[in-house]
Amino acid sequence: MITNSANVNIDSIIKNKIPAVGIDLGGTKIRAALIQDAKLASEPRQVPTPLGPDNIVQAILQLVQDFQKDHLLAGIGIATAGIVNCDTGDIIGSTGNLPGWTGTPLKQVLESKTLLPTVVDNDANAAAYGEASAGHLMHAKCVCMVTLGTGIGGGIIFDGQLYRGAHWGGGEIGHLKIAHNNQRLCTCGLFDCWEAYGAGIGLVNTGKELLRNITADQTPLAAKLDTLTTYDISQAYKAGDMIAKKAINTWHEHVATGMVSLAHILDPDVFIVTGGMADLVDFELLHEMITDRCLPRIGEGLVVQNSVLGGMAGIIGAGQIVLDLLLQKAGKN
Repeated sequence: MITNSANVNIDSIIKNKIPAVGIDLGGTKIRAALIQDAKLASEPRQVPTPLGPDNIVQAILQLVQDFQKDHLLAGIGIATAGIVNCDTGDIIGSTGNLPGWTGTPLKQVLESKTLLPTVVDNDANAAAYGEASAGHLMHAKCVCMVTLGTGIGGGIIFDGQLYRGAHWGGGEIGHLKIAHNNQRLCTCGLFDCWEAYGAGIGLVNTGKELLRNITADQTPLAAKLDTLTTYDISQAYKAGDMIAKKAINTWHEHVATGMVSLAHILDPDVFIVTGGMADLVDFELLHEMITDRCLPRIGEGLVVQNSVLGGMAGIIGAGQIVLDLLLQKAGKN
């Protein structure tokens, strides 16, 4: 629950369009902006992510206080990597990019320091909320966001509400198992997760498998076998390289495989695809692959679309969650 320790006047928030500050905490940078009506209400500000939980909290606090100098704020929304207990705002599971982050009582600390209602959520959940809000999809029965990047993340929204799971781990879709031969080790320590096939590393591994016994006379990619990157494959693809075309087509099949499983579990109105790898997606091809593999009743009305917010989804979603919770609170009073 959101606590209004500063006695924020909710009527004033509604009438005067008082913004919240949205903050996106990543392994290398912290970005923040004012948010109102699922849009940026200021230019984003950015600082490097410092080492250590105490320093991270101080950096976040400084960003908030900088905005407070010139603006009245409705609250604070934070999107962070890792697993978050959204009731308490405690970090209960961190990633390797934020060592020592587990156990940080982020909501409690920020509310005590700023006297502003604060919400802390997983970054993919916040991004999904931002996408659905900005895309006017909060009325939909089910929205599923798929983030394709270094890994695969996700956020699921049912009837306008984020699904966070019984243990706050809902939406960890990158660890669906899509093979059973222990061929690819995932970063989580398990084998054959969707992430190991559909994320950036998955495309690279597919490219390396296709390049076995291929010479540099057949493709320039063969000379880059040991240092192959997604950029190498995408550039070769644009140049018409047949191995690159095969790699990207196979990657689309891997992405579709995970989304088909999700479609059969969730029966969503829409998939929103975002992340750094989304630029490589042929949405017409991906939609065709998914619907061809789905039960007709599920696939016939399914929409697969690109992000509308791009890299701002986490910031916007985090800020909008706070604003919507305050509005919900006002409606109950």
